[in-house]
Amino acid sequence: MLKIFRYFLALSLIFGWDLVANAQVRVWQGTLVLPTYEEGPPDPNPPFDQLTTNRFNYPYTLRTNLSDRRSNHNWRAVFLENEYLKCTVLPDLGGHLYTCVDKINGKPMFYANPSIKKANIGYRGAWAAFGVEYNFPVSHNWMSLSPIDFAFAQNADDSASVTVGNIDRVYGMEWSVEMVLRPKSTVLEQRVRLYNR
Repeated sequence: MLKIFRYFLALSLIFGWDLVANAQVRVWQGTLVLPTYEEGPPDPNPPFDQLTTNRFNYPYTLRTNLSDRRSNHNWRAVFLENEYLKCTVLPDLGGHLYTCVDKINGKPMFYANPSIKKANIGYRGAWAAFGVEYNFPVSHNWMSLSPIDFAFAQNADDSASVTVGNIDRVYGMEWSVEMVLRPKSTVLEQRVRLYNR
């Protein structure tokens, strides 16, 4: 009996070590197809005063020309994955963390709306509910559904990261969020940097 126990212990150590040795984090850019409600062109004249919208928007145009027409849209996506988590970031939609799936139980940690339906809620009008939205300096800010700066990297310590950020043109404030995933970790780290320029 002791011999059998040692045999199974040796096998579990060998295969367990193999899983640990092969644990890696991947990051790559791809496309995510989502049904998206179309939006008409923005008002070409951004409001210059606060009286028009009860908030400062200049130099941003208003995006209030929403429709009920839906079509499939190819969104640029950055995927970050290890043996436990698979995360999707959408840089063309304000850098939202669209979803982070627990690969053990197959369930998303955050709400991943199956379609992008905009509502007149954001600072510029158009806003949609999905995933984790990064807001600075105000909630549902000017770039909430617009393309923002992003980068991704395979790091020297075997982790991988995705960074999203923006400098708003109203106040000149800058923000960035770096999402880091490490091998053998069930934690998605988030490093937030806020700058009052």
